[in-house]
Amino acid sequence: MENDLYSAFANKEKAELFLNNLSQLYNDKAINEAAFNALKTEYLLNLQNAQLKINSIKQELNKRLALKSRQLGVLKQELANVDARFKVGQIPSAVYLRLSKGPQKKASDLETVIAHLNSLVNAQSSSEIPIPESTSLLSFFSSKFQAQKAHTDAVPVNLLWTPPAQATQPAEVIVPVPPPDTTSVSNLHILPDRAYPGSSIGVVATVVNSGPDKVQHKAEFKVNSRLEAVNEMTLEAGQSQEITFMTVAGTPGDYYVSVDNATSILRILPSA
Repeated sequence: MENDLYSAFANKEKAELFLNNLSQLYNDKAINEAAFNALKTEYLLNLQNAQLKINSIKQELNKRLALKSRQLGVLKQELANVDARFKVGQIPSAVYLRLSKGPQKKASDLETVIAHLNSLVNAQSSSEIPIPESTSLLSFFSSKFQAQKAHTDAVPVNLLWTPPAQATQPAEVIVPVPPPDTTSVSNLHILPDRAYPGSSIGVVATVVNSGPDKVQHKAEFKVNSRLEAVNEMTLEAGQSQEITFMTVAGTPGDYYVSVDNATSILRILPSA
């Protein structure tokens, strides 16, 4: 659900950015009144829809939060009852530890979930939404190796058995071949594509997976071949996803903006 909330906030912030840039362009007489009114209506509608989506998601989060809080209250009362039985001498310490271990673990897990839900409910922007990072196989095997190494280091040297050296053929290393990246980028738009130094710039593009399998893709946003940001995503077969990058206009000149292989030109005008 945090991904949906993040997307809703991103859409809201994108609409706010476009409205701000639109007003600046209109004030600078860079666009006419008809274009200004048409785009303003569109962006205000996008802003309203994004806010409604945010409110709907937060209502559902509040329901989950209330449920988890009730469950935590039940567990804490269960622990209090076991604690009281132990203190009056009804149950021995071994039984007390056995009966309280499970509820304590569940209560700790619930407190973590409740804290996470609270952070989502209280979020006011996309930057405040914690998106959990997926654990990679590399980090998994690294942790396994470190645990094994720590165990080996704890064994006295004189107890470690070293097998006799034998002439063996080196094992063939099989490197897994990753699935081909079947994504492509289209509909790249720079909004606005002409701006003054210090203006906020939004770059919108659509990433499409045209292959038959689910793929993981990292969309790279570059300005003049310099990497500015990366958007990691997972796309099902045939799925498309709109992504947005933000940047700030620098010194006057023409800049080549790209998202993967899709490119366009941003022109920074001299300050009036």
